Amino acid sequence: MRRLALTIILLLLLPLAGRAQISIRIFARTRPASIIFTASQGGYILRDGAAADVRLNQGEVVIISRHENRVIYRTLSGTYGAADSLTFSPVSAGALFRVRAPGNPEPEKTLNGMLRVKPFPGSLLVLNFATVEECLPGVVRAEAGKLGPSHYFRAQAVVARTYIYRNIDRHALDGYNLCDDIHCQVYPGVVTDTVIVNACRLTAGKVLADRDSILIEAAFHGNCGGETASSADVWLAGYPYLISVKDPWCSYSASSTWRKGIPRAEWNSFLLLKGITPGTEGSLYSAGTPGGGRIAYRTVQGKTISSEDIRLRFGLRSAWFAITAEADSIILNGRGYGHGVGLCQDGAKHMAEKKNTFETIIGFYYPGTIITNIKNARRPPRP
Repeated sequence: MRRLALTIILLLLLPLAGRAQISIRIFARTRPASIIFTASQGGYILRDGAAADVRLNQGEVVIISRHENRVIYRTLSGTYGAADSLTFSPVSAGALFRVRAPGNPEPEKTLNGMLRVKPFPGSLLVLNFATVEECLPGVVRAEAGKLGPSHYFRAQAVVARTYIYRNIDRHALDGYNLCDDIHCQVYPGVVTDTVIVNACRLTAGKVLADRDSILIEAAFHGNCGGETASSADVWLAGYPYLISVKDPWCSYSASSTWRKGIPRAEWNSFLLLKGITPGTEGSLYSAGTPGGGRIAYRTVQGKTISSEDIRLRFGLRSAWFAITAEADSIILNGRGYGHGVGLCQDGAKHMAEKKNTFETIIGFYYPGTIITNIKNARRPPRP
């Protein structure tokens, strides 16, 4: 318990240390029971806490698997052992390693920093330790795509960095900071895209905060369809900087509109689960159109249904849509892609293409916020 308390305290101090390392769980979604480590650039030191350190030269491979509550390993050169945990530390700056999980659908990752492998219930706990700035280009590439102007990526870098620091203790009870999946932010590993790497470097340390210097909830999505959504309507948690904003910048994208048909039987099943008798929901169909603005809630037979609930149930691209009945189908004509809260990526990209700076882009989507250095920002108080 004392160790956990110390870990949490250290995590709370992380935002004050620009070069502090964070731990990211690799292959968090699939949780493999075995992995293969390859020293792809430079050398590494393998430590198992028992035997003498093992020097791994460039190109050397280590096969690692879980056996009961231990980690067993074997190098292709014949060294083997078992331990409570393994640590792979770089010998020099610029070292890189690759890690993959045999039979795993997730692709191989190239990583820097340190790797630690421990047993975990039913799998291995694979942790990559690196600084926020080292991880950020990979996060930006995964979340924002690989094509776009520099200021688009600079805006995304500030947003992604803010998200990391605000959520830095998301997995504290699991023994690490963040995961590499959409539950936190997607982290594919090291990337070399020049524009993205430079965008992260040119905004190093910059985060978004409210007027009390508290890191904001840095939400973003693909396309808002012409109007961002208020966080209060989507998550019931209202923030003064996550309000609905008319957005003329994203309509050029193919993601700005969509259409989906739902078989009447599936729609009727949904209505029954909501306590509504099928065939009597006519008022839902006239509850506004995409051109008439977002509608957060729809009421029929005294029952209230949120547009977000309909989106999640039927896998819709957004919660902004009009509903019409057509023969044996229910037709949804909608706008946007994603929850609609915060920065609209298609809009931000278009703004950057029209020579708007990342400061202007951020101010447009997060009104009332300030861009500051992480050293001057605070995490929100615990509830």
